[in-house]
Amino acid sequence: MTGDTLQLGSLEQVRVGVSRHPGATLFSVLKDVWGGCPQGVPRPWRQLIQQKATPATAVPALPLFRSRDCWVPDCLALTRDVHAVDMDALLDELHDLDPDRLTAEVTSRFPDTGMPPLWRSVLNDSQGFVAAYQKLVTAAWEVFAPVWAQADRLFGREMERIGIAAVTGGLAPVLAGLDSVVHYQDGALRLPHPASEPHTRLGDRTLVLVPLASGFAAGMYGIEGDDHIWIGYPLPGLAGIVTRVQAAQPPPGDALNLVLGPVRAAILRHLSQPPSVSELAHALQLGVSTVTYHCDQLAAAGLLDRQRYGRQVRLHRTPRGSALLELLTNPLPN
Repeated sequence: MTGDTLQLGSLEQVRVGVSRHPGATLFSVLKDVWGGCPQGVPRPWRQLIQQKATPATAVPALPLFRSRDCWVPDCLALTRDVHAVDMDALLDELHDLDPDRLTAEVTSRFPDTGMPPLWRSVLNDSQGFVAAYQKLVTAAWEVFAPVWAQADRLFGREMERIGIAAVTGGLAPVLAGLDSVVHYQDGALRLPHPASEPHTRLGDRTLVLVPLASGFAAGMYGIEGDDHIWIGYPLPGLAGIVTRVQAAQPPPGDALNLVLGPVRAAILRHLSQPPSVSELAHALQLGVSTVTYHCDQLAAAGLLDRQRYGRQVRLHRTPRGSALLELLTNPLPN
């Protein structure tokens, strides 16, 4: 199967955006681990997903990632909204998915006589498939969330790099160096799969770049949006966080991680010597904005308090936060 090209026109006229999209990264991971579609996922990460994130009830969903057809229904792709940055919201949307919506998307894509065997089998039990897919994605994210958190600073640096290139006329070398399945050359994007009109021209749509914290050969794209197209590519600097992932994983049976999630659990643990937000961000290797967001959530739950000392604001566990930490510190019984 030959590819196609998508004409960008003058780069000076191209509107460029950057999206820190957790769903795109996770889908790339799943394609590598379960689909035999190499994305360069580091071996330790792949092993974690295989060992901890494949409930038996999720097995019926695995063939989705083995399909050589580049098309995936919007309701399953985790990238329906390319600007979404909250994985919890994406998971909520997935868990609210009506199997009838999946059926409608598939049947509108393929006529009865031309439906691939994969989608025919999915429609034979769309409810069971959706349930299996929901469990697989949820379990995989629980394992991969610490990796995503570790990449926070890399995302901030990449967004700054793209922003500078966009306003200084340096977009061409940035596009040429994305190292994605989509290649830039002579004002056009070279696609690995055929494209049909009107999708072979950017027109007045926005080009959204989506760095993927999944692997060293990560690559995905979408060109059918009405107001944008997007290109996924390996997040620069990813090698720097590979060695930190094992330390970021919660120990087996760690109830605090299970209840609060890995980032908020780590924050609560690091409040013994009350830090500032910037000190906490440095200790956890996260961006200040990310730490601030999670601290806001912990404060809203009554687990964290901010106290001012002169010009500094320091973070303290509340009595309620200390009680929760003590309650959930011990491993769960077998």
